[in-house]
This record gives sequence, structure tokens and C-alpha cells, in this order.
Amino acid sequence: MSTTIKLNFCSLEIFKKNKIVIGTVNEGVHLTPELSETIVLTVFKHLGDYPMVYITNRVNSYSIDPTLYTNISKIKNIIGFGVVCNKTRKTEISEIEKLFYKNKFKLFETMDNAMFWAIKTLEHNAIRAQIS
Repeated sequence: MSTTIKLNFCSLEIFKKNKIVIGTVNEGVHLTPELSETIVLTVFKHLGDYPMVYITNRVNSYSIDPTLYTNISKIKNIIGFGVVCNKTRKTEISEIEKLFYKNKFKLFETMDNAMFWAIKTLEHNAIRAQIS
């Protein structure tokens, strides 16, 4: 079960039980560090500071300030960042974005594959936390 939150520039589908967020940015938006911070604050309001995975669903055309990944990389409880896109150009852009993000970053062609990866990433993180 999930909760959908609509912001004026994106929608966020939050899976509280699994600690997974799927973000879909609206068509034509320029995603800045300030807008990214709004997403982060909204997510933390709903999920707290638990380890989580964020998946961006690239169904719309929008631009991104790549410096926002430097800020997101510093957020310790975002343990994975997935990008779902099925168009070649979007995949090429995501490969560049990956250079700016210093944590787990993975590209997917389907949301099912991204969700499977997110769940496995969170399970692996939980096992590592128990061992430590």
C-alpha cells in the first residue's frame, strides 16, 4: 500500500512499509537543488530517517541541475537511487548524472526491475546492519 503526494512540480508515491519512494517529475520542470530539498523534506516527513531507496520514474521530459546529486549523496539514509527510463537519450543523460551521485545508483528499463532492486538493496542493508 502506498501514499501519493502531489507537489506543484512532481508526484511522490511513498511505500511506507518498504521504505521506497517513486518520484515522477512533471513535464518541462527544471529540477534544482531547492526543489530537490522539497522532495527530501516531504519524504522524511512521511518515512522518518530510516534507510530508504528513491526511484525516479522518467516518463516526462525535464531538466536536472546535476549539482543536486552532490547534496543527495550526503543524505545517509538514501541508500539507493534508481532511474527508470526506456529511451536511449534519457539513459545517456542518466549515465552522466551517475558521475555526480556517489552512492548506489542504477538504471532500469522497467519499474518492476527497479522495485525488485530496491527491495533487495534494503534487505541487504538490513542484514549488514544486524551483523555490525
